[in-house]
Amino acid sequence: RGGMVLPTGTPTLSREHDLYSEWKEVGQGDLEPKDVDTSRWSLELLNALEWKRFENLCAAYFEELGFRAKTVRAGPDGGVDIHLYAEDDSHPGMIVQCKAWRTKLVGVSLIRELFGVMTADKVTEGIFATTGGFSDDANGFARGKNIHLINGDDFLAKLLALPPDRQQALLKLATEGDFTTPTCASCGVKMVFRTPKAGGNPFWGCRNYPRCTTKMQVAKSQ
Repeated sequence: RGGMVLPTGTPTLSREHDLYSEWKEVGQGDLEPKDVDTSRWSLELLNALEWKRFENLCAAYFEELGFRAKTVRAGPDGGVDIHLYAEDDSHPGMIVQCKAWRTKLVGVSLIRELFGVMTADKVTEGIFATTGGFSDDANGFARGKNIHLINGDDFLAKLLALPPDRQQALLKLATEGDFTTPTCASCGVKMVFRTPKAGGNPFWGCRNYPRCTTKMQVAKSQ
């Protein structure tokens, strides 16, 4: 889609190499998916998406803007990051990190980590997208550093600004199949809700246990 005019405020890309390989925690998963209207975009629908589906949605959104997006494979070397390329560039010019955090604010430590990798790998722009929000210190740290923070309300507005047919295409991608059960960050398979026999808090565990011991905490209901 060369020559597409990007919306106001959309980051541009540079020709820098990106080796963002540090794993970040994937956050929480809901215990029971609530009935959500999947016929239209809403903040409730964004909040219902599990982390991997949200990441795929972010990648697809940037492709709608004319970028080439590459999602890092699941595993301890990535899984929640997207690399964006401009035109026919062979190296990514931007790092995107996604967090499907409904109840938890993204703090400054994750923004510092993103900026650290940008600096080390000479990537001039970064994006951090979340279904929730950012802490005040995270917002303060990002100012003047070419880091674009996109909270849930911002991302919803960006989706609704797309032409209706493209909104529907992304809606179909986001809600096809099981879009609420968390994905194992190590194996890429859907997780299973587990209750410890010896007591304690329930959690999401990989269905490949004991070969894979990846766990995810259950999100607190609101």
